[in-house]
Amino acid sequence: MRPPALLMAWVFMAWHTMSLSAADPPSGENPPHAYRPMARPAVPRVNGGSRTDIDRFLLAKLEPKGWGFSPEADRATLIRRVSFILTGLPPTPAESAAFENDRSPGAHGRMVEKYLASPHYGIRMGKMWLDAVGYADSNGYFNADSDRPLAWKYRDYVISSFNADKPYDKFVMEQLAGDELANFKPGGDAGAEVRESLVATHFLRNAPDGTGESDGNPDEVLTDRFTVLEGNLQNLANSLLGLTIQCARCHDHKFEPISQAEYYGMQALLFPVYNPGRWSKPNERVVVAATVAEREEWQKASDAIDRQIRNEREELARKSQPLRRRWLEERLGSVKESLRGPILEAWSAPGEKRSKAQADLLKAHASLVEFKDEEIAKKFPAFASEREKTEKEVKRLEGTRPPPLEKISAFVETDPQPPVHRLLRRGVHTKPGEEVQPGVIAALESSANRFEVAPKPKERVSSGRRLAFARWVTSPGHPMLARVMVNRIWQHHFGTGIVSTVDNLGVSGAKPSHPELLDHLAVEFIRQGWSVKNLHRLILASAVSTQRSAPARGGGAADPDNRLLSRFPLRRLDAESIRDSMLLVSGELDTSQGGPYVPSRREADGTVQVSEAVAGARRRSVYLQQRRTQVVTFLQLFDAPAMVSTCGKRSPSTVPLQSLVMLNSEFARSRAAAFAGRLAREAGDDAIKRLSLAFRLACGREPAKEEEHACGKFLAAQAEAYRGAKDGKERTWADLCQMLLASNAFLHVE
Repeated sequence: MRPPALLMAWVFMAWHTMSLSAADPPSGENPPHAYRPMARPAVPRVNGGSRTDIDRFLLAKLEPKGWGFSPEADRATLIRRVSFILTGLPPTPAESAAFENDRSPGAHGRMVEKYLASPHYGIRMGKMWLDAVGYADSNGYFNADSDRPLAWKYRDYVISSFNADKPYDKFVMEQLAGDELANFKPGGDAGAEVRESLVATHFLRNAPDGTGESDGNPDEVLTDRFTVLEGNLQNLANSLLGLTIQCARCHDHKFEPISQAEYYGMQALLFPVYNPGRWSKPNERVVVAATVAEREEWQKASDAIDRQIRNEREELARKSQPLRRRWLEERLGSVKESLRGPILEAWSAPGEKRSKAQADLLKAHASLVEFKDEEIAKKFPAFASEREKTEKEVKRLEGTRPPPLEKISAFVETDPQPPVHRLLRRGVHTKPGEEVQPGVIAALESSANRFEVAPKPKERVSSGRRLAFARWVTSPGHPMLARVMVNRIWQHHFGTGIVSTVDNLGVSGAKPSHPELLDHLAVEFIRQGWSVKNLHRLILASAVSTQRSAPARGGGAADPDNRLLSRFPLRRLDAESIRDSMLLVSGELDTSQGGPYVPSRREADGTVQVSEAVAGARRRSVYLQQRRTQVVTFLQLFDAPAMVSTCGKRSPSTVPLQSLVMLNSEFARSRAAAFAGRLAREAGDDAIKRLSLAFRLACGREPAKEEEHACGKFLAAQAEAYRGAKDGKERTWADLCQMLLASNAFLHVE
């Protein structure tokens, strides 16, 4: 269902007005920090407490206030913190014990390496990226929110790329222009060596796209198509450039140095595929992932089976022909004698030799001359036997048909002559203006890094625009790409980026708390080969990352937002980590990776659930169906986003429904029961051993004396409440396990 056009226009204007008033105009800073070329800043001198240059940049702002870092956290806290940051899961008791008992030099570094090497690392970092680029398993835009059945291949590409520590510049280039890097031609070879590059281009298809269901008037259909182009450009700018550019759709940007012509120049990069005048619906933008030889072999085998099936059916028809004629002669007794001969003659004549008069005669007596195989089989038992044999043989032949060739949902240019792209006056889709050439934001260019589209070779279909953009944006001289990614990783560790608006590092975004540190990390990121894992190593080796989370005396009041990081920020787990950790602690987590999503469904009560009976229901949350209009309720309550565009940063909330779902949902109760069963299996009947294991699994530590006492009282009270019940003991421990899973100690990372 489409919102009324006037309402859509009003919403857009209201949003646009608010966006213009959300920040003050530039204050004369020229150029703004984010647009300046990167250079390695001098590392400041500090008094002490530092292990790395990262620490020195931070202490340079703390020490003038008389502050320093908080003391180092205990080892149980440190391993739990690192495990959640790098894998989104808690450490096992064995992993915690090994780290706590390892007092040799380099123990912390070895622990970090263990989690960087875990396959769960790619899942954790992959989800961060998928949020940032607006990934979903559905098209959105309309209430239909139709399926994207092949999008999961991009999700798997992202996860495997992070696990392999693919250099970030290569990772970005593949997503922008994987088809051009592989020199892929429509209809050409798409063998194993180029499939990954083609899958990567789904990055440019992540925005909502309802054009498969678009059925309004021509103006509305045009708007739907332009919206796809605009949405994907916005995704690209937010995720890679850290800029909000959509204001420039209607006019020169009021705050960023982005002209309207530059905005449409960037649109022209994607226009050869997202051309509203030559549109392909989402399910039509697919590539068969096979070589030409493989496709020909598949077609040859399939055609051979089709011929055999056709021969079987023709033979059955030949055998049925005398029976049909006999039955027709019986039926003709109900018509005038003068018509019987002509009808029989017309019916007997081959179709291509029938005259128009004969065809009209048969049409007029269709009920007499048409026979279904089922009817003939019922009247003539001998034919029924022949028909059954034929159907069995057809079924056997169908079983020998080769499986369908793999398909990839890719972004590939198919038009060797890209159409002219034009600026839209005031952003109105029906008011094209002057022609624009493919281009970029001039403020991000430099004399050493100009955007230039190379002349297109005759044999290549693709325009080369995206490849030129990919090379320009991944150049070490580009001011934004490394800063944006470094800022995302910093936010991943500390909850807030050095620039708190991670999708907007421009003038209208927040000012960086430590601009020199941001540049230092960006330069190091590039110098160390664009390795995301090395970036994690740098941050985790610092003193700032190993602090306690409790505020130092006076520091909490003076720096309530902890922007100077005088302590490690206490954070609640994100939605996926809560769900996945509950499954891990209960011993039920399915760690299989890759493949199509696990479907969700909306229940009669309005909640969105994953049925426990569905295969893969206990897999990690990244593998659950990511439907825009149907976020799994458990995840949604803990702030998992509905992917309207991109989500660079989630807004954590604290609402009663979170506690209620931990107390009342079938998912929480089932995990608690399984958790209790695990304690019984692994710790036996000894209550002290069970309680110790429960805390080590759920909280990563032994229970404090006060906790041990409170749990003892709780167990006694529940045992009394269930007195006489056959499963009273199991229910008592399940209740305790559920309380542990709902506790702050489980739900937060210190």
